[in-house]
Amino acid sequence: MMKGTIENRFKTSRTLGGIPMRSDWREQLKNSELTGLMQRLESMPRETLVEWLQWHKPKGNYTDRKCLDNGAPLLSKAKAVEYTYKEILYIHLRKQHNDFPAATGQLLFKN
Repeated sequence: MMKGTIENRFKTSRTLGGIPMRSDWREQLKNSELTGLMQRLESMPRETLVEWLQWHKPKGNYTDRKCLDNGAPLLSKAKAVEYTYKEILYIHLRKQHNDFPAATGQLLFKN
């Protein structure tokens, strides 16, 4: 492969808001721990948060272009931080729910 391709771009070792950007930084942000997450998100640029939101939910109105095309107000940095935090929190809650053993759930409902 030639240097500068998308595949090579994600293999470089960088950090963004304390998160190492090895491989795909969006996956790492999605799976990051909740401890200190809000501070890390607040230290990221608005454009990075918007890029993550658009990657995570492609049908959402997050980019400036989509907001303007759909007549929605532009996404502020505070709202981008809030939406990103809520999405990652939802991912963690869903993961905990899926890790809940089925046998334990059956015991709870039989009594």
